[in-house]
Amino acid sequence: MTTKTTQNAPAPAADERELHLVCSSGGSRAILASAGVLLAADYAGVKRFKSIGGVSGGSIPTALYASGLDAKTCVRTAVDIDFASLLTRKVSYWQILMALLWQRRYEKVRPIDGAMTSEKLGEYIESFTDVWPEGYWTVGIHENLEIIFNEAGVFQLGPDRLLRVIDNKPGNLGKAVRGSCAVPGVISAVEYDGMYLFDGALGTEGRCPVSVPVRLYGAKRTDIIACDVGDDTGNTSARITKLWKLVCGEECVPDITEPDYVTDGKIILIRPKITAFRTLQFSLTNDQKWQAVMAGFVDGLPELANAGILEPDKLKAALEITREYQRILKRTTTGKNQKQGQLSEATEKLLVSQGLL
Repeated sequence: MTTKTTQNAPAPAADERELHLVCSSGGSRAILASAGVLLAADYAGVKRFKSIGGVSGGSIPTALYASGLDAKTCVRTAVDIDFASLLTRKVSYWQILMALLWQRRYEKVRPIDGAMTSEKLGEYIESFTDVWPEGYWTVGIHENLEIIFNEAGVFQLGPDRLLRVIDNKPGNLGKAVRGSCAVPGVISAVEYDGMYLFDGALGTEGRCPVSVPVRLYGAKRTDIIACDVGDDTGNTSARITKLWKLVCGEECVPDITEPDYVTDGKIILIRPKITAFRTLQFSLTNDQKWQAVMAGFVDGLPELANAGILEPDKLKAALEITREYQRILKRTTTGKNQKQGQLSEATEKLLVSQGLL
């Protein structure tokens, strides 16, 4: 077990920007794209964030990075890990649907039990560090309260938007990440100090709570990098969401407005486009994983350049990397001669040749 409590390099010089990274919810899409954004930031010269965190899927790669893994290792880890192995199936989705329908005859609350439990996820996160990482935060939801965890303690943010201290010591890292990932009915809620924690994306700000680094770390909004993979808009996902909302109600699938990235200062917004798989699809091929990682990397580069983080000379080289990856993507995903693993092999070779892996 490692016990690193800081991020991956000495603190930046005083004249360098203090950047913050927020990674959105979005299941496996968010995990992989966020790793790609970390790689893009590393390529741009960002070796440390003043704060880094996220909700739901976005809480996982940010926790690993804050625990001491560098961006390259985060990418390798995200591609190599079998996401499905971090969850334990209890019952079928059909059984959960029937249970939810029965429950809603009597009460309209988020179901504590889901089709899967996440104890293995917590153990996995805690295998990298036995203390709360410096600068890391995440959020879980209890009823109408946002429960925010960071190195300074555990906090409660209610409808009045006033921050109240629950505990002045850091919480349990594994439980905090598990709670933030607990999609109602899908992954069981996580009990924490008498509260049941659910998906952090169910909060007031939705899938990408960019106010957290402002509130807890004094961040300027113009120094916040947000990786937002957006809602899963595929036809199959839309039908599943509609059914889940019908069965589980707005407590599980609320109507949430688009995050505000402009008011009070424009966020450095990266929106990776991922269409190869669904948000809650956890058994993936390496080709699918690399497409999501590269979406984060490729879509992140121009936004970092526009924000003055990626220097012009590196941008020129980055554009050539992007063009070469687009050629790889076209060659390995279209036509009659597609073979599983070709995209992964070619993408890894490209990144290694550029010193990115």
